[in-house]
Amino acid sequence: MAIPSWAVETLIRGVGNMVDRVPPDRIDQIKQRASSLLDELPRTAARGVDNLFRGARAGREMMDRWTRRHTALVTPVINASGCLGDSRVSGVPLGDHAIELAVESFSGAALSTPTARQRLDRRLNRCAGDDRLSVLVAGNVDAACLAIGLCHPGRPIFVHRSEAIRLSGGTPIPDAFLPVEAGRDGLGHVHEVGSVDGVSAADTIGLPENAILLAVDNGADRPPWFVEVEAAEGHDQRLRVVIMTGSSGLKPPQGEHLQSLTALSPQPRSAHDHLASGAANIVVVPGDGLIGGPPCGLLVGRRSAVEVIAANRVWRALEGGIATRAMITEALEGCSAPTASRHPIGELLATSEENLKSRSERLAIRISAEETIRSCQVGDAPATLTPHGPWKIGSRQLQLRHRDLPAARWAESLAESVPAILAGVIDDTVVLDLRWVQPSDDAALAAALVGGATTETAAAPGVE
Repeated sequence: MAIPSWAVETLIRGVGNMVDRVPPDRIDQIKQRASSLLDELPRTAARGVDNLFRGARAGREMMDRWTRRHTALVTPVINASGCLGDSRVSGVPLGDHAIELAVESFSGAALSTPTARQRLDRRLNRCAGDDRLSVLVAGNVDAACLAIGLCHPGRPIFVHRSEAIRLSGGTPIPDAFLPVEAGRDGLGHVHEVGSVDGVSAADTIGLPENAILLAVDNGADRPPWFVEVEAAEGHDQRLRVVIMTGSSGLKPPQGEHLQSLTALSPQPRSAHDHLASGAANIVVVPGDGLIGGPPCGLLVGRRSAVEVIAANRVWRALEGGIATRAMITEALEGCSAPTASRHPIGELLATSEENLKSRSERLAIRISAEETIRSCQVGDAPATLTPHGPWKIGSRQLQLRHRDLPAARWAESLAESVPAILAGVIDDTVVLDLRWVQPSDDAALAAALVGGATTETAAAPGVE
């Protein structure tokens, strides 16, 4: 709306009267002040525009995360929990060549003739490093255990009470080897012997000669609980099985991978160690973890013992698919190569603490500049292989506190984003360990922390 002419005239007279009352020496000061204000206007406007774009960018990032979270069928994860075998993670990073093999297998019908199977089996068995050994690949560790129980009907199974732990999938070992109804169908029974407080030589007295004896390698220095009775009585017809909760592979690793494993304390045994010592006929090994393959269960053992399982018609229902067998073969060959260049887990193990320190300090500087981060410090606690195992390796962590969010809520929001960021929580501090984070993920990790810190506070609690 136009300003009336009388109002304009009144304004001019008022300004003129005011100017007449200003002393001449003050006029120059007013001019200078007006000039500085005019110079400041573009900078102020620019800051306002920057704030506008920054808010729009943060809002778009929050919307992108929300969209990806609700449309993604599989959520990628950056494992900064400090535990390679964190229960929230399915598998470990795979090598590029192993992924290519999986794509080739799934892109069309894979050949499953006897000749094709034999070719793949030969390469897989060669990874055991001994012509007397053979390897089978089950769909998962539970399936590998179940194959042992179902393929030996009528043979009683014994496990020590101190080792009746849960497998990585959550199944208790006594339940993993036979279904609950197995006893009623005459397939056998799983018996617990000994005491939960430790192993005694008396625990093996009177065990049947056709028994299946189960032991767990959880990193302890002591041998399997049944070794003494086997050495004393020499009952070779007993099937001795060792379940490994953490391993370095089927045989002792070589090259850079071996050098990186020396940083682990204690050093994990391989399946070959148990078989070479005569302590076991069959060893159950998880295919992921340090082996660096897809989630699966490996049965490695004396050829005669393994062939009994392979010849049973039950095995076809428990065996891993061609893609899984191809990927685990590639991973095992990468483990035994002179270098670990094809082995992502080997690369993470070989990362020096100096490298982790440098990366954590760079991330700390970048993250500390964000206003919503109250504090950011670098820690030096060791990382682990499994949640409860003894294997540890030197590492570095970011210890973060948010200005507004409690640590538990912040860690939960990070785990719900895409990619998901797995972090630990100690008191009111979010802890991000870099040992199992690939260097290429550092930028995404920082962006998730800064972006999440900026946008999550703006969202109402509980509102996606």
